[in-house]
Amino acid sequence: MAQIAAPYGFRIIKMVGDLPFSGGIHTIPLITNSAAGFFFGDPVGLSAGNPTVLTATPTSTLSANSPVGIFMGAEWIDPVRGFVNAQYLPGGAIANGATRVKLKIADAPDLIMQIQANGSIPATSIGFNAGLIITPGNVATGNSTIALDASSTPPGGAGTAATLALKIYDFVYNAAPSPGASSLPGDPYTDVLVQWNMSIHRYNLGGGI
Repeated sequence: MAQIAAPYGFRIIKMVGDLPFSGGIHTIPLITNSAAGFFFGDPVGLSAGNPTVLTATPTSTLSANSPVGIFMGAEWIDPVRGFVNAQYLPGGAIANGATRVKLKIADAPDLIMQIQANGSIPATSIGFNAGLIITPGNVATGNSTIALDASSTPPGGAGTAATLALKIYDFVYNAAPSPGASSLPGDPYTDVLVQWNMSIHRYNLGGGI
């Protein structure tokens, strides 16, 4: 639904080449406490083997903000509830007694993902690059609120810098199941299909951190 501002992070749709997404995820242990939570659809970084919450839009400079994949959920042992499997890991989980915390990450570099822009993106923007707006997720729903930055790609920006996080692959075309619920290029808050820019994903960067 691209008529209202309701960012939801990344939704995995398929792989590059219109290949189906198998649902494959990589499990990465959370070694040290994270004060920030991980929300369904968030991009996740990695530093010294520990998953990190992104604090800024990724660029081609290797850092803890270099995405290793998309957060799809977590499991842990809670001191009160026992084994927990959830789509949201609250901030401070380890400090509050959680043990054996594992994050489930969709980490293929060639994912095609759906994301909502914070403005209108026309159909002529396919092939241009775009940045991200990084915001904390919604603790009530456990979902991400990260959005594509419309000011970074046409018509709001040039969209040509290789340092921008995403490449626009296509758009979401949905008929309206109810008034205002359609999705088309140029909508006020356009639903966009994107992939990681080649020089952004951690697996495509030569250095280590």
